[in-house]
Amino acid sequence: MKVSVRVRGEWFQVPCKDGIDTISWLGEEALRRYSRNCPETASTNDNIATIRKTKGGALLESTDRIRDVLDDNDFITVAERLSRDQHTVEHTCILFYIGNVSGKYSPPEEYLTLDGESLSPSDLVSLGKGHYKIRLSKEAEDKVILARQLVETIVDEKKVVYGVTTGFGKFAKVVISPEQLDELQVNLIRSHAAGVGNPLTPDKARMMLALRINVLAKGYSGISLGVLNQFIAGFNVSCLSWIPEKGTVGASGDLAPLAHLALGLMGEGKMWSPKTGWGEAKYVLESHNLTPIVLKAKEGIALINGTQLITSFGAEAVERAETIALQADVVAALTLEVLKGTSRAFDSDVSRLRNHKGQGEVARRLRALLHSETYPSQIAESHRFCDRVQDAYTMRCCPQVHGVVHDTLHFVRGIITEEMNSATDNPQIRSQNDYEIITVHFHRKDMNSATDNPNSTDNNMNSATDNPI
Repeated sequence: MKVSVRVRGEWFQVPCKDGIDTISWLGEEALRRYSRNCPETASTNDNIATIRKTKGGALLESTDRIRDVLDDNDFITVAERLSRDQHTVEHTCILFYIGNVSGKYSPPEEYLTLDGESLSPSDLVSLGKGHYKIRLSKEAEDKVILARQLVETIVDEKKVVYGVTTGFGKFAKVVISPEQLDELQVNLIRSHAAGVGNPLTPDKARMMLALRINVLAKGYSGISLGVLNQFIAGFNVSCLSWIPEKGTVGASGDLAPLAHLALGLMGEGKMWSPKTGWGEAKYVLESHNLTPIVLKAKEGIALINGTQLITSFGAEAVERAETIALQADVVAALTLEVLKGTSRAFDSDVSRLRNHKGQGEVARRLRALLHSETYPSQIAESHRFCDRVQDAYTMRCCPQVHGVVHDTLHFVRGIITEEMNSATDNPQIRSQNDYEIITVHFHRKDMNSATDNPNSTDNNMNSATDNPI
């Protein structure tokens, strides 16, 4: 049995034999190893304040046996007091993720093939939930390779191309020396990783990473296949960068969130995985036998130009909104049933007179739920002999009110699906024609408008079933 122990930012793998020693012994052994390997920062006065599991942050009792509270290859963090006279504890920079994470994480076995052309919102949500691993189609790999070859040709021939051999923004006219091209891309990521707030949940971070992989798979960004495969390897074991919730700039795409996404995979900043919890990115990658990505010319800007944060949020929102809209149809049917209403207003002949698709579909669902040849309704039959002229206005209008919601969500789904499979980089590399082109596809105005719609449309449905009651 062995346990990985973190002391002051360094990880030590400590053999524990059969685990009969105590947690206190494990912490002290980790401190001894730190003192031997890092004597310049070690102190003879250091003593242990707390020992916690890295995943979840559970506090460990010093007298417990290792095998009783830890698994083989588990991860813990030791925090020490700086001296016996001090009462303040040196807190680690790792934040603990308190969430529903299985102690025995099993990665998915099924694969979803990405080609940059056919990813759907439902697929993206499934990827976010960890239902699939990712692999690239052969066609996508070929396009990525060709685009990268063109970037390398641009560098070799010392052509002046924005973001490849020049600076960014107002420094677009500043040509960068070949020796500094790689450093330029690394510094771009570091300078833009300036978000604030709590990190995205693992599901949302996983969606964002999967969507960025899909966009890069289109083959217009000029990223190398090696770096893209490292992104995929990180996704497949759920090595997820610390991506703050706040800090994106819509007019220029999701620069800050995408920079944080790339930063973790560079082995910098913080990263989370089901196996390790939160930790320094380089150690989380190392624990999964992964190496940090190394950026070359064009690859930094290729990773941060895009709308993958807002688009992944939009994909999840439209999936949830469509589910709510379908549930609202059932609620409307139940409401009409409770009020002993009739389904005559939902007849197919009536719907065809105002041939809106959403209205017709809602009416069909209401008929199926309320009264059909297969499941005839006693309430519907009773209306043949009652003196009621018609039901409440709000109940008769359910197909019209709910229908426009379904139509709107169908429209929004189309916009989001298009964006999910669009190249959003600048500049874009056209390997088929051997040239690069300046674009502003990173602008998210259309996505901002699209993602506002699910909120407003769902509110419209509330009145249809609320008012009659």
